Amino acid sequence: MSVENRGRIAVVTVHGTGDTAPTPDGQKWFQRGAAFTEQLKAGLAAKGIEADIHPHLWSGANSARAREEGADKLADAIKRLTRTYGGQVHVIGHSHGGNVANEAADLLRWGRRKKGDRITSMTTVGTPFFRSSMGALSSASGFAFLALTALIGIPFAIALIVLLYVYVTEPNVRADLGSDAWLVWTILGVGLTSLIVMARLAIQGARRILRPRAIETSKRSIHAIWHPNDEAIAFLQKVEGAPIEPFPRWSVLRNSRVAGITWGARFVTLASLISIWLLLPQNGGHSILGKLIGETDPAGEANLFALLFTFVLLPGVFAVMYVVVRLLFGLIPEIAFREPANRLVGEIIKGMAFGRDGDERLDAVSTVSHTHQTDSVRLDGPLADRLQANAAGAATQLIEKHRWSLFSVGEDATDALSRLATDAMTWDSLIHTTYFDHPEIVDLIVAYIAAAVDPDAAESKAGAPASPERAA
Repeated sequence: MSVENRGRIAVVTVHGTGDTAPTPDGQKWFQRGAAFTEQLKAGLAAKGIEADIHPHLWSGANSARAREEGADKLADAIKRLTRTYGGQVHVIGHSHGGNVANEAADLLRWGRRKKGDRITSMTTVGTPFFRSSMGALSSASGFAFLALTALIGIPFAIALIVLLYVYVTEPNVRADLGSDAWLVWTILGVGLTSLIVMARLAIQGARRILRPRAIETSKRSIHAIWHPNDEAIAFLQKVEGAPIEPFPRWSVLRNSRVAGITWGARFVTLASLISIWLLLPQNGGHSILGKLIGETDPAGEANLFALLFTFVLLPGVFAVMYVVVRLLFGLIPEIAFREPANRLVGEIIKGMAFGRDGDERLDAVSTVSHTHQTDSVRLDGPLADRLQANAAGAATQLIEKHRWSLFSVGEDATDALSRLATDAMTWDSLIHTTYFDHPEIVDLIVAYIAAAVDPDAAESKAGAPASPERAA
């Protein structure tokens, strides 16, 4: 196996959600030529390590599937780089880029191989690690779909090969088909396309079901750097732990009150109109009801009595309808459906925040990986204070920028809030997006990579410092 860059290392940078770029070169932290990557190269060079930066660009969408696709491509890139750099491949992932890197490590069985691990070290910065799992029913359905796809696909492939062979080798068959050949091939093309889609979905589902679980004796650990007030991690943890209850206790029953009154009033009105129509005298002095029962009182006294009696009963009609409606649309749904509805809506809301887009379950947001051992570095001291102070200062400037539009008479408040919300996610106003602006972060990562390249020439990972002050 040829090695083109022996003596050099590859550093793969993996950006997070919403932070992609069109080219590998630029000024974003993960791009070649950016301040962070140049400082990283200089820091490694000072330790005698020559590094090449290889940005991994993925869609950056907040989607589990997008992260899986990014992990697929990252795993392939790492395989190529391993051959080129003799196994010296180091990965740095920010935010959900750390989840992409973690997923790629799972695909490459990092720390689980008997020999030849393709990743030398992995560092994550501000990553909210998810635990991804599948329920028993979803797992069984996934395997059944995979088996069905194979059951269909194998005979289809054999039949397609035979048809192609016969069509190519038998002129009589081509002649018999004549102008209908396009229809045959169209049907086969649609079938083949559908089968490819089925196979892709089946493989995706099987991979999610068979995703590696945590192991206690891995030879490798993820170096996870995070701030205790990281907005992204804290937000996702709070969303996961929030008691999302769109339908509070007895709310369904309470809300059925208006429906009960409305339908009770409707039935009373309808009963009143029907009673008047049936009991008032018609042509010949008799009511319709009187004619039906053989009424002979031309003065209509019995009809009048019946009409008054009917109106006495109308409150009872209202009460019955009120109770029935509140029972059917209030009490029964309250008891039978409120809790399941709360769980469903809660899962949808949390799934939107987590980027869930399939039947897998994403939960247990954490600062450590769920599939690999993790060296957790919780930032504290002056660096943590500076990160927080800078973000707070930027947020203050942001409020000052928009405060007059928020409180101006005649201003579109919705538009002003939209501009504020958009600006609130800018680079400078969050701790989560400003890690790489600080040299101490570079020093932490340089020290960790250097220890992985040559454990005898630097502190071992087991003795790695737990704070930037000790790392300095």
